[in-house]
Amino acid sequence: MGLLIVDDEDGEVLIPPTNFSMVEDGIYRSGFPQLENFAFLSTLNLKSIIYLCPEPYPEENLKFLQSNNIKLFQFGIQGKTMLETIQFSSTVSKESIGQAVLLDA
Repeated sequence: MGLLIVDDEDGEVLIPPTNFSMVEDGIYRSGFPQLENFAFLSTLNLKSIIYLCPEPYPEENLKFLQSNNIKLFQFGIQGKTMLETIQFSSTVSKESIGQAVLLDA
């Protein structure tokens, strides 16, 4: 089991997503969030999420985003091989990802 955080106000256990960490002030990274991570994520006051999988974003997660006014940006990556990474980087520029991150700044 990963990190558990207890909210002092109501004693709720907050569970960050797998591999959660801060990249920079206000910018975070993690594995795919599950239902048990939603309470933790809601404490971060997120404005947008960048989703890198080609599969549709799950309905349960979309409802969480909608109820918290979080925008979803999807840049589907097919796999993790070097060739696919190079193909992705040639079709999705750093600027377009940066714009998605900065839209709500």
